[in-house]
Amino acid sequence: MAASKKATKSATKKTTSKKKTDPCWSGYEQIGSKTKSGKKVPNCVPEKK
Repeated sequence: MAASKKATKSATKKTTSKKKTDPCWSGYEQIGSKTKSGKKVPNCVPEKK
């Protein structure tokens, strides 16, 4: 059971590291940040073509 917890933690770290580098969906870019429900979140807007 301990091995499965390790695998889950390493998989979680991989997804969170990608999230930190690019918080927006594909086709969107971050333009600063905004406040939502009292928290600062990335302001993702559609990319201009």
